[in-house]
Amino acid sequence: MSAPERSRWKHFRASLSRQSRGRSKDTIAIVLLALAGVAMTLFIFTQQKASLPSWAPFVGEEFVHITGDFETAQAVAPGQGQAVDIAGIQVGKITSVALEDGHAVVGMDIEPKYMKLIHPDATLLMRPKTNLNDMVVEVAPGTAPGHLEEGDNIPLAQTESNTNLDAFLATLDADTRQYLQLLLAGGAEGIGDRGRQLSGAFRRFQPFVHYLADINKAVAARRQALAGVIHNFGVLTTELGRRNAEIERFVSGSQAALGNFANEQQAIQESLVEFPATLAAVQAGLGSSNAFSLAARPALIGLIPQAEALGPALQATERFFNQTTAPIRDQIRPFTRQVRPVLTHTKQSAAPLEKTVAGFGNSLGALNSFFNELAFKPKDRESFLFYLPWLNHNTNATFNIADGGGPVQRGLVMITCNGAYLGYGFASLNPYLKTLLQGARIPRANQLPAIPGTRTQPTIFCGPESK
Repeated sequence: MSAPERSRWKHFRASLSRQSRGRSKDTIAIVLLALAGVAMTLFIFTQQKASLPSWAPFVGEEFVHITGDFETAQAVAPGQGQAVDIAGIQVGKITSVALEDGHAVVGMDIEPKYMKLIHPDATLLMRPKTNLNDMVVEVAPGTAPGHLEEGDNIPLAQTESNTNLDAFLATLDADTRQYLQLLLAGGAEGIGDRGRQLSGAFRRFQPFVHYLADINKAVAARRQALAGVIHNFGVLTTELGRRNAEIERFVSGSQAALGNFANEQQAIQESLVEFPATLAAVQAGLGSSNAFSLAARPALIGLIPQAEALGPALQATERFFNQTTAPIRDQIRPFTRQVRPVLTHTKQSAAPLEKTVAGFGNSLGALNSFFNELAFKPKDRESFLFYLPWLNHNTNATFNIADGGGPVQRGLVMITCNGAYLGYGFASLNPYLKTLLQGARIPRANQLPAIPGTRTQPTIFCGPESK
């Protein structure tokens, strides 16, 4: 700094010191007002959605810049805070627009934390946010692997510009435009002065949406039941695939039935003659329905808050289907394919099992009837259960002796040699009879004692038993 400049700077400081002497309060007030002005300016910048660079203190933001090709960028005004949204949430701003090769290239600054949501197959839709054509870019994130990086571009094939109503109407031919005019005129005439009633009718959708949300929550809570429904649907489609001939016959029969219906043209005409009277009855019923609607209007108006829950309910439904798509595709569908043969064989074995269970049930019924008969007590008589103790006593008296093989029934078995031969001969043909003979301790022929002889008759031996 030269000597004259130092002299001027020194003179300026001396002058400033003389002017501020005795005015310290005013100086502090001016400084505070300046700081308040700076703070207010920064606040206005943040509320106006201005994109300040990252080096700006407190209000600076980091952004990732990407571009998208659009057929037209009408009403796009960079720097005016026009938003870039994903599912209604602002994730960035439109910062630039340029013309390249006959199409518009729109630049967008995206917040870094949302970049991982935007995949290479993402699609862009430009639409007006308000009736003043305040444009926003709606982003459908896509599902392809990876995500966009700094400087990436989304091609025309994945973008869609806003279509104005006049452009849409210009694509219609003259007849279609005339029919549309007639439709609008008829609608205006039909609505007339009933705009308030029409608005009330739309508000009555809120209870329906609330109930639909409850249904979706119940469906989400019953994923296992849903898996069963899907499996049963697979079984049904498989069975229909096996019944091609029956379905073909059904279609042929339906064709014949419809042909017979066409032959009844005269009867149908006679029915149409009675149609005006039916319409009169319907009109009377609609009049009653109108009276009911007027009576129910206060209650339906009270249900308006439920209708306002339509948006969150639909978003919850969308999240539910997004969450269940992968399990149904990757888990439930392969599982149903694997268990289908097992269930087919299970179905084949279920028919014999049903017969067995039915027979067992009949047996239990007969046994129940037997016990009921035992317990039945006629008038002036004792039931069969009364005699059971006597039967038990007599049985004990009969089998009150025993040997090493167990209880022995009192009695005397008399058998001849021929009887022993015949008994064990038949028993050799049937193992069950042989078991009975051995259990009853019937002796064999070679086990019978000899019959002593007399003076006139010799001793009789049965001899060895042939086996």
